[in-house]
Order: sequence, then structure tokens, then C-alpha cells
Amino acid sequence: MADTPKLLNRLKTKYARILQDNLVGIYLHGSLVLNSYNENVSDLDYLVIVKKPLTFSVKKEIMQVTVQNLWPLAPAKGLEFHILLLDSVTTYQNPISFELHFSKMHLSSYLNNPDKYIKKMHGPDPDIIAHLMIVWKAGKTLVGPPISDVFVPISETAYWNSILFDISDAKETIQTNPMYMILNLCRALAYKKEKIIISKLAGGKWMLKNHPEKYGALIKTALKEYTSKQVSDYTLAYQNFPLIEFAESILIQLYQ
Repeated sequence: MADTPKLLNRLKTKYARILQDNLVGIYLHGSLVLNSYNENVSDLDYLVIVKKPLTFSVKKEIMQVTVQNLWPLAPAKGLEFHILLLDSVTTYQNPISFELHFSKMHLSSYLNNPDKYIKKMHGPDPDIIAHLMIVWKAGKTLVGPPISDVFVPISETAYWNSILFDISDAKETIQTNPMYMILNLCRALAYKKEKIIISKLAGGKWMLKNHPEKYGALIKTALKEYTSKQVSDYTLAYQNFPLIEFAESILIQLYQ
């Protein structure tokens, strides 16, 4: 069962014990800091900043603690984190490389072969820029110095390119994970139109307010799923909606 306050406390104490003097800080981003966190549909997003590269044994400890001690307390979509070197967030080069990354989509790969997963899971990731922008604009410090003392501001161009990368597979993803991509496209359009950085929940609400015409019922369904207080299967709810048409319509506007 999810228990976010207990999870956050365990996260900072367990990681601090493993990383010791190498730890700079742990910083929260995503839905939790954008006021749209729902334990039934959200994940907990965070960045871990370290001074120097991690050894294999330290990465192994981090992963063991994450899966064995933190995961049982996690929200429905689990945990997503990147461990980054301090140099990469003070004078960043895009794309930024990570020391270690993990999310729910990687859980089975890790469980099947932990050592193989740890050895291969490092390198550049264009998504990190978007995470850094949210940290800079709305992030929360779990442990460590203030955000402005650690991170440099992210350029609008770099952030926009990261958004485009994230929605590049929209027509495929909207069929397998409609709620996520519908609301993600909405918040991407909100940024394109108004340069506002908002959550998926706020993106859906923005879309209903500003462009309620043809796809209002579809967006309301996605919002209903996102705000549900219980885990439910919404597969049938999306069957009669033109998902690909919606994705194409938003993509056209985003690339104009």
C-alpha cells in the first residue's frame, strides 16, 4: 500500500546511508511538486545528484534498497529516478548522461538479471532536460542544498526539444496508454501556446478551458481516470474515441 510520507523519509535516509559524502542532494519533480499527485495513477519522480561516478557495488546497493525497501510504499506507477553527476547539472551538455536510471517499465528487466541491468543502465537521456526544468521551476528539496545552488537554469529551446522528443511516439503510445498521452499532449500544447509549465492534470484542464470543441469528452475521460480514487481499467472507456486522430491533431499544432 502506498505511503508517500513514509516513502520520502525512507528514501532520504536509505540513500544517504549508501552514498554518504558523495551525495549532494535529492530533489523531487513530477506530479508531486506540480500539485497533481494521485497515488492511484502517479509515480514518484526524483533526481539524485552525486559528486563523483558510482561504483558498481554502490549502484547495486541503491537498486536493492529501491526495490526491496522503497517499492512496497510507492504509488501505483512506482518510482522513477535518475542519478546525475553534479557537473552535469551545473554546466549541462544536452543530452545529459545519467549514472543510473530506474522506473516501473524497467522493473522486470532488473528482476530478471540485476547485474546486467545495472551494468548497462547509464548514458544520455533527452528526457532529463524536462525533469531539470520542472526541478528549477517547481521542484522540492528532499535533502541537500537549495535548488538554485545546485542547478543551472534550463533554456526554453532545450526544454521544447525535450517535449518534442517525449511526444514523438504519440500515435503509438496513445493506443497503449491513452490517459498518459492524451494529457501529455495537452500540457505540451499549453507550453507551445502560453509557455506555461504544468502537470498532465493541469494540461487536461487547460485544454478543456481553451479548446473544448471536438475532443472534450475524450479529455474528460482521461481526467476522470487520472483523478480516480481507485485503480480501475479504463480500456473500454476509450474504445469509441478517435485516439490517433486526436494525437495527429495536436501534433500538427505542436510542429507548426
